[in-house]
Amino acid sequence: MADFLKQIKNDIYLTSKDISVLDKYEINYLSCSNMKELLFKIETILNNEETDFDLEDLSIKLSEYNYYYKTNK
Repeated sequence: MADFLKQIKNDIYLTSKDISVLDKYEINYLSCSNMKELLFKIETILNNEETDFDLEDLSIKLSEYNYYYKTNK
């Protein structure tokens, strides 16, 4: 079954798989006002805690999404 992006709030778009990774690391994505703030929270955890590859993969995915959809071309 496909896992589609859903708008959570403002410019934050996540799939159900993304949400489960964020929940695993107790990252409150609903408290973030934008994608940049969410990425900052993820990077803070990556830099300060032991994590699995799933969080790093999510960070890369969201960074790429943010770059491609927010950059004027």
